[in-house]
Amino acid sequence: MGNMVKQAKSELKQLPAMLGKLLGGLMAVVGFAATVWIITRGTDWVVADIRGYLGLGVAGIIVFVLSSRLLARRCAETPAEVTLPQESSRTSMLAWGILLLLVVLFLVCTYFLTR
Repeated sequence: MGNMVKQAKSELKQLPAMLGKLLGGLMAVVGFAATVWIITRGTDWVVADIRGYLGLGVAGIIVFVLSSRLLARRCAETPAEVTLPQESSRTSMLAWGILLLLVVLFLVCTYFLTR
């Protein structure tokens, strides 16, 4: 049980960098998708229309890269521990259990909202 607590603390330290990567990726997707949509929508667009969205996309890439480097640095700082196969399968079962629980909650919420 102590190993799982150490692993949870390690993952909590990595959480800000992971959320930074998520935010950067979303910024890039929204920014570049909006830019492409404006450009392909018609011929009457000007650079001022896409400047903000293009900046959002570029900023998203920068945030993503910086968060990725921070995450790699934090992963390198945490010592790699030797785990037994039973412990890794227990951790894997925990992750799959949480995923299945979230899927069930999503389906229940969807059922009640569309009913």
